[in-house]
Amino acid sequence: MAKSKSDKDSEDVLTIKRYGNRRLYNTETKSYVNYGDLSEIVRTGTDIRVIDSKTKEDVTKAVLIQLILEEEKNDKTVLPTEFLFQILRTREESLQEFFRTHLSASFNAYLKTKEEFDNRFRSILEMAVTAPQMWEKVIPGAEVMREIMTGKKPEKDEE
Repeated sequence: MAKSKSDKDSEDVLTIKRYGNRRLYNTETKSYVNYGDLSEIVRTGTDIRVIDSKTKEDVTKAVLIQLILEEEKNDKTVLPTEFLFQILRTREESLQEFFRTHLSASFNAYLKTKEEFDNRFRSILEMAVTAPQMWEKVIPGAEVMREIMTGKKPEKDEE
């Protein structure tokens, strides 16, 4: 079944209907979902669009905020308390502009940098596994790391 299109005209947006009793209905799977299910859907990379079933109003932002609140209740702290105070105390247009542009761009840059670091670290680990003799000559104790990573002890020639 094709997913509904959002304002961005994207095929990857899943439409969720929110009913008056706060029940959420996945229009693709034709089943009700809870906030945990919705969090997992978003984590997999699927964008959602939440529509109020009566008013047809887009309530996506409110539901995403509720998802963050649910994470906070489950001791998965996302936002520092001081940051939340700052948001509430600053009700200026410049803050809204900051969130629209700079915060999103900064977070995307962080994710890209983290991914690049992870890839480089993974490459180093792969190189360490594939060329252990080189590392043993260059780095003291590398043979111990090789044993830990491969689970194998170096073979010694018996005479």
